[in-house]
Amino acid sequence: MKNFFRASRGFTLIETMVAVSLIAVGFTAVLSLVTTSFFNVSGIQDRLAASNLAMEGIEIARNIRDGNWLQNKSWNSGLSDGDYQAAYNSASLGSYNGDFLLLDSNSGFYGYDSGAPTVYIRKISVANLSSYELKVVSTVSWQRRGTNYSISAEDHLFNWK
Repeated sequence: MKNFFRASRGFTLIETMVAVSLIAVGFTAVLSLVTTSFFNVSGIQDRLAASNLAMEGIEIARNIRDGNWLQNKSWNSGLSDGDYQAAYNSASLGSYNGDFLLLDSNSGFYGYDSGAPTVYIRKISVANLSSYELKVVSTVSWQRRGTNYSISAEDHLFNWK
């Protein structure tokens, strides 16, 4: 009976090394998962902001068309073929320079006049397909950690009047 208690009193060096190795492997896996999750969250935030900015570009062109109707102008006045940039409150499209959008921290809106620089560049491309149809493509591009990303939204605007 004495030999039984003496043999099972503690862990051997090999058992301790195996236990520490298993804990280290588990900790490394958890740390890797957390790091990957943080990277994916920032990527999701970028894609969400870019998607909203792309849709905003389409809305700007749509608002210009609707404003033309209300002012009894030609429905596609100010929407000629080409590449443009415009802020959320623009009544017209400006020439495309590849400028980065600025984020105004007070209003929370993106524009080109004031605010903190962002990573986003928006290009609004207009193509007149016929006398009653426009194709508008709004593309937002950005770069993170050396990788280029872009999201595009496309819409066709018609002369309903």
